[in-house]
Amino acid sequence: MLGMLFAAALLLGAGTSGARADVEDFRFDSWNVGVELSKRPDGHASARVTETITARFPDRDQNRGIVVAKYLDYQGASIDAKDFTVTNASGASVPFELEHRDGYVAVLTGDDRYVHGAQTYVISYSLSDTIMPRDDGTADEFYWDLVSPERKQPIGKFSASIVFDEPLAAELNSQRKCYVGAADSRDECSISGTGTAADPLTVAPVALPPMQGVTVAVGLQPGSVTQPAGRGEQGGDAPRSTFLRDSPLVVYGPLACGGAAALAGVLGYVSVLRMKFRSRRARGTVIPQYDVPANLPPLIAAPIAGATGKASAAEIVHLAVSNAIQIEQAEGKPGFFGKKFPDPVLRLVDRNAAGDPLDSRALQEIFPSGGPGAAFTVPDESTAFASQMDDLASAGTTAASDRGYFTTRRAPASRLVRIAGLVLVAAGIVLSLLSIPARGFGGALVGFVPLIPGIILILMSSAKHVVHTELGAETREYLLGVRMFISVAEAERISMLQSALGAERREVDGATVVELYEKLLPYAMIFGLEKSWAKVLQTSYESVPGYAPAWYPAAGAAGFAAIGSTIERFTSTLSSSAAYTSSSSGGSTGGGFVGGGGGGGFSGGR
Repeated sequence: MLGMLFAAALLLGAGTSGARADVEDFRFDSWNVGVELSKRPDGHASARVTETITARFPDRDQNRGIVVAKYLDYQGASIDAKDFTVTNASGASVPFELEHRDGYVAVLTGDDRYVHGAQTYVISYSLSDTIMPRDDGTADEFYWDLVSPERKQPIGKFSASIVFDEPLAAELNSQRKCYVGAADSRDECSISGTGTAADPLTVAPVALPPMQGVTVAVGLQPGSVTQPAGRGEQGGDAPRSTFLRDSPLVVYGPLACGGAAALAGVLGYVSVLRMKFRSRRARGTVIPQYDVPANLPPLIAAPIAGATGKASAAEIVHLAVSNAIQIEQAEGKPGFFGKKFPDPVLRLVDRNAAGDPLDSRALQEIFPSGGPGAAFTVPDESTAFASQMDDLASAGTTAASDRGYFTTRRAPASRLVRIAGLVLVAAGIVLSLLSIPARGFGGALVGFVPLIPGIILILMSSAKHVVHTELGAETREYLLGVRMFISVAEAERISMLQSALGAERREVDGATVVELYEKLLPYAMIFGLEKSWAKVLQTSYESVPGYAPAWYPAAGAAGFAAIGSTIERFTSTLSSSAAYTSSSSGGSTGGGFVGGGGGGGFSGGR
């Protein structure tokens, strides 16, 4: 029964979660349940239940009353909850509403007026067929949740009394238990008395923290009452229920299936990672490279190298060092600590200098019209510009696949993982569903939970994944060689250049070095090395008297001493603009146990 209650609570509170979070902030001083059971002339059991509840509300306008919900069915048959009345401590009527939903009826006390302080509610109602056979058929039982654990408020003192009329009292055996605690708890509480009108069964007063309840089980002779249609006679349905509740297969099977499915998914995903790792390796040897072919602009090089964060910003710098555009600086904007670093201005120089179709597309995005001399100021906060840059980066990834650097492939073990995983998941679902009659939807949910990570991992490991082709792996290692060249010491770089440009050249021309180093700046950006490379450029510029970087004239306007920091700030500004995201606002879940019996439900504030 407990598992169903979460669904019921959701139905009752749908759309009002914020409000209900406030009205639950109170406590119950006391809660007494009186049950009078009798045997009707037709042999069926009936009960009159009186719950005397004292709630203590805050002084602020928060609550209008309480909500007490009761289930309408017990073990497959209706218990016909009816004849509800609500009074206060002095017997005066209290306004209330009944709200019927699938499987339960809720009593909502009060009206539109707020209540404060201590308020006593005496809720009475009638029930039918509250006694049923034990699972093993050896006895009948009144097995009842006197107060449900599904409650957010503490109860200062809970007590109960149970009286059987003479025909039923004559059928009582000596077996009776009281259980207290959270759902499924088997901790026992004190119960005394014989159950007659003169000596009622009494549950000793006990304090209940939130989410704790009390359940009683009182034994009678087998066949003491007539069972309703739909409920097994003398435990006719009991063997199935007992098996489902106690069978290790049902109790532990879903957990075992979920764990095994998750393990299969993990092994499958390990296979995916191995496939991806192997696809990235060509020769396995990285050789330093000092230049990049024209068909590898940053938009394509970044995804191949696995470094896509600054691809679009690097592409703009690539266009500049390729003489397609020139980067200038606007006037600095005033800021709290003085002028801010000025926004970059891009000026079109030569569309024909774009060496790759992706370069041409990037130029078209920035300069949709206009000829040489057209200017575009890079905005520091523009979602439209950032969206354009995202589109460019996505176009680079797509082009890398179209040009044969990537393909999609399933891991070698994916088929086996998929079959084994689906079998395990299906078995776990079936076992969870089988437990519903005895354990309720809550018990089934416990079985479903461990299946979720297994399902996710199996789906991930059995899907096709993007991997490098042989060409892609070779190109990746080439680009790693570029990163190696950028990362090494200057003396080692010069030695590499001397070796590459010809052993007969004992010195490498300074202007040649500068031009090579400029071409590598965009690739330093995609590898996150632009700060150190800007300092290398500064040193190179200083070594060539009279050299002026045509791609970024402002870099040397104040002398080359600060050019490293100037380029560093510029590339940082450009990257931030390309990645800008606007902020959003808004903001706006013996063998018995607690909750195992009939009745139950949930309670809270209104």
